[in-house]
Amino acid sequence: MISPDDIISIGTIRRTHGKSGELQCHTTNDLWENADAEFVLLNINAIPVPFRVLDWRTKGAEDLILQLKGIDSELAAARLVGCEAFMLRSDVSHEDGETLMTWRDLVGRRLNDIEQGELGIIRSVDESTANTLVELDNGKLLPLHEDFIIDISEYTLTVNLPFLLQ
Repeated sequence: MISPDDIISIGTIRRTHGKSGELQCHTTNDLWENADAEFVLLNINAIPVPFRVLDWRTKGAEDLILQLKGIDSELAAARLVGCEAFMLRSDVSHEDGETLMTWRDLVGRRLNDIEQGELGIIRSVDESTANTLVELDNGKLLPLHEDFIIDISEYTLTVNLPFLLQ
């Protein structure tokens, strides 16, 4: 079984494309374009289901057109509209040898602000809104952006928040 830690989100299937079963995926990052992946995983009933990618191309700056094995009609493709699309984390290219991290990887780390000190332990991350939110063990919900991050260690996330907590 594929673990949530083994995959990374690339976007959402927005609509069918044409009559031959192609799908239009609105991407949230450029990971797919820089990877060498044979499969895309679609979240169907909360289970990541792998589909072999027969062909793909970009459409504009943020969309992919995917042709998946076994999806060869508009009706079959329509059943997948709305599914979140993932790829295997192991397929992501790392030119500099760094480990790819996601917001989810921060769960369990202590959150320290360089001015305010320790703020708490990150219990969950919510990426469903325009702003990424982290929930701390003390119940506080904080917006977090990559520009706030100063350092990430095995146990600690050090940030410079542009706001004071009360």
